[in-house]
Amino acid sequence: MFYGNLFRAMAPVLLAIPAFGLSDYAVAVEVERVARQGPDEIHATVLVSAPVRQVLTVLEEPCHLRRWVPKLQSLKILARPQENQTLVYMATDSAWPMSPRDSVTLFTRHQGPPITLEMESRPNAVPEKAGYQRIPFSEGRWTLHTELSGATRVDYLQRVEPGGQMPQWLSDRLGMTHAAELLGALQDYAGATDTSDCSGDRHNSSVQ
Repeated sequence: MFYGNLFRAMAPVLLAIPAFGLSDYAVAVEVERVARQGPDEIHATVLVSAPVRQVLTVLEEPCHLRRWVPKLQSLKILARPQENQTLVYMATDSAWPMSPRDSVTLFTRHQGPPITLEMESRPNAVPEKAGYQRIPFSEGRWTLHTELSGATRVDYLQRVEPGGQMPQWLSDRLGMTHAAELLGALQDYAGATDTSDCSGDRHNSSVQ
């Protein structure tokens, strides 16, 4: 209890992780944790040297997601309830002290500008699988802003309740590092990838 209160008293907390992107200059992934009732909000921002449509493709097409999302074990599109919605199952091999997790998430795209992908958990949409702790609650958002340089500023927000025996305060603290790792991987991949090489995967994507 003491350590949980201590870490909550530290919020908001800032974290900067060096990455390399535009013209090989160091570009930091900026991360902030803001205390909320229940899961804290994790905010992260990074600049990607690619246009918005290319970044959106990397965020939506399963072929690309399997290549860059850290610790991703499996990903499957379950349904498309509406034209702008995709229901997705994902399983991850989480680092200690977390056990492997899986999640069912509804992604809703809003054309904007800016283009946003809202995320909302649907944990009961499919039965739980042996060997995985189902994430009972998560919500978040990807927001893609076009910069004057033609690059994309990616703003990311997440709130996650991990489930199982993981304390919420520890999940919130680890979430900062996980968000930085996620956006750093997106920056590296989207800025250096020809998205046409996954064109055969479009039938299994929310990009039509």
